[in-house]
Amino acid sequence: MEKLLTQIKRHRRLLGGAVLLAVAFFIFACVWLTQVRGNGEKSRSWMINDQFSEFALIDDTVTQDFVCDRDLLYMGFAFKVQKAGDEGPAGVLELTLTDLDTGEVLATSEGDMSNILDTTEAYYTTLGLSQPVELTEAGERHYRVSLTAHYTGEGRLLVGYTPTPNEAGLGLTVNGEATEGMLAILGVYAQIGGFVTKFYWVIALLALILIGAGWWLFTGQKCPLHRMVFCFVLVLGILFSMVLPPYSAPDEQFHINQSFTLASTIYNPYLPVAQSQIHSSLRRPSDVDVIVQDGETTVFTWQHIAKNLLTTNSDPFTHTQDYDEYQVDSSYTMYWISAFGVLAGFLLRLGFIPTLFLGRLANLVFFAFLAAWAVKRTPVAKAVFAAVALLPMTLHLAASYSRDSNLLALCLLFAALVLDLAFGPRENIGWKQLILPALAGLLIVPSKIVYFPLALLVFLIPAARLGRYSKAVKGGFLALCLAVFFFSAGGQVILNDFVSGSTQVAAGAASSSVSSEITAPAPSAPESSAQSTASAPESSEETAAPQTEEAPVQDDSVCYTLPYILSHPLDTLELAIRSVVENGDHYVKTLIGGTLSYFDPGVQIAWTWVAALMILLVLAWLQPGFELPVWAKALCLLIGLACCGLAVLGCISWTPTYYTTIYGLQGRYFLPVLSLLLLARPKRLLLQTDCTRGLVYAVTLVDLLVLLNAFLSILAR
Repeated sequence: MEKLLTQIKRHRRLLGGAVLLAVAFFIFACVWLTQVRGNGEKSRSWMINDQFSEFALIDDTVTQDFVCDRDLLYMGFAFKVQKAGDEGPAGVLELTLTDLDTGEVLATSEGDMSNILDTTEAYYTTLGLSQPVELTEAGERHYRVSLTAHYTGEGRLLVGYTPTPNEAGLGLTVNGEATEGMLAILGVYAQIGGFVTKFYWVIALLALILIGAGWWLFTGQKCPLHRMVFCFVLVLGILFSMVLPPYSAPDEQFHINQSFTLASTIYNPYLPVAQSQIHSSLRRPSDVDVIVQDGETTVFTWQHIAKNLLTTNSDPFTHTQDYDEYQVDSSYTMYWISAFGVLAGFLLRLGFIPTLFLGRLANLVFFAFLAAWAVKRTPVAKAVFAAVALLPMTLHLAASYSRDSNLLALCLLFAALVLDLAFGPRENIGWKQLILPALAGLLIVPSKIVYFPLALLVFLIPAARLGRYSKAVKGGFLALCLAVFFFSAGGQVILNDFVSGSTQVAAGAASSSVSSEITAPAPSAPESSAQSTASAPESSEETAAPQTEEAPVQDDSVCYTLPYILSHPLDTLELAIRSVVENGDHYVKTLIGGTLSYFDPGVQIAWTWVAALMILLVLAWLQPGFELPVWAKALCLLIGLACCGLAVLGCISWTPTYYTTIYGLQGRYFLPVLSLLLLARPKRLLLQTDCTRGLVYAVTLVDLLVLLNAFLSILAR
């Protein structure tokens, strides 16, 4: 017994990992057994013709000629039962599908008529084809479908049709007589089959590898914390990108347009680099995919991406095409990384889907590198920086085309570098040590003015460390930040609009402004409208008087601009309070990652995981370590609150005055300063044991549960 205990103690690291992997595998297996298995019957259908007002008796054979531009796996018809006494139709219904042009029999099917529902209304009943009928390269095929009834009783079957011509119909024959009109036909063109199980276990296998490798890194004590963060962010980001593919992140369609446009201006030698109109975008001619660009992820999106992940592009080299699709704005500062990934796809002649993932991967690697570097450089709150970098919302944005991917990374790095300069081991700071934080700060300011207060972090650096030119260095940096902002695209327009009360802005003006990335709010309202109280129209309907002919039309152009706020302070205060009361849970979930994806209501994550992540954030906040002076904590808190206040003020400035809650405000706008806010902590409020590595691993495990939750949420669509 003692030998056994000795062996267990000696190999406890390996045994612990094995037990953890066994538990994780058991969870994945149970989820597959109860939630995933059995979803192979999911299918996609469309109405070849959904109009029917009359019914034809299938006495012998009903034949319909039609044109179709999709594959056919099943065909459905609007049947109605005609009883003879109490006896319904019995016997076999035979379906034959032939090529109208060649006469070739493409598929057949037989069904028992007694299985058709006997209801007062007609419902579609589908018949599976003996083999899939695939579309030819020509794009359209002409078919003839014949329904032949072999009755064994007195009951009869009727099929619905419309007596008016239909563009898909080429001719209808009922029991040998030509009839004007077309049958109501439903076509099933895709079935998920076993793909869901395969995709699920690919995700599960990668998750198990991460769990095992993470355990080894966590218990080994040899791998530095920042390398753990880099590995975890990279692998989790890839998993998030697989489950939530391109076009699913908040407002990602506009960010993709901007990245592809920037890459196209480099790719096409006849175009000026980084110059284009925000009302249109550039891509290669074949960079179009209706299923992916739909933005609402389903199991069929996963299947389509898997089939086209290794496609190549056959467009003429350097050839691009203009698309009537909005970009975010005219500034490309935060899009160079993803654009280089897209450009690599162009040069490698990859198809649209693999190129999309290359751009995402470039952003993810950049974020993982800067986030890990921030964890390495900060002398305080390493657990906080690591936990913020690993939140589900952070990972969702990092593994997307959103400019918040780069912005978050730069904000984390800038804060860490300034804290290192202020409280790190280096007593004398040379000009070389100032280059990187200055560059990061100058990139942040013009991208989103709401984070301009971050520049004030330079006042954390003691004057003694900067030497006799301390005031000149700090003042010069702030002056540069102001100059960069005012000379950036949209800087002056933002302030003029806000102060003057003008709300007429271009599609992308919001990106540089204090607003919440509302790109073309009137025609498209990309990200904010989906997350407002009940969206703009619904909010107005709740508070407005019942609609009558004399009721005034609400004016969306009258917003809470500075003059309005100053003249209506109580209304503004009521708006803010009502927003917190009604949408407080939404702000928390969109900060942590409880609501992912783009479309309302998005991918909803259980509050259990949100609460677990909040607890882990609190534990990271309580980790022992170097204590900042009280004045430094206060300054960090004030700067963080100032950024949050500007973000809220920006959303208020875009809120029409008849709204009852703030338009478009989301918790993720506070992510770049969350680490600063968590630096403010009472001196005695801390844990006695440093468990930073364990916390990072625990956040990673909860992230995997969030990922599993997101998978099941999409599977249920």
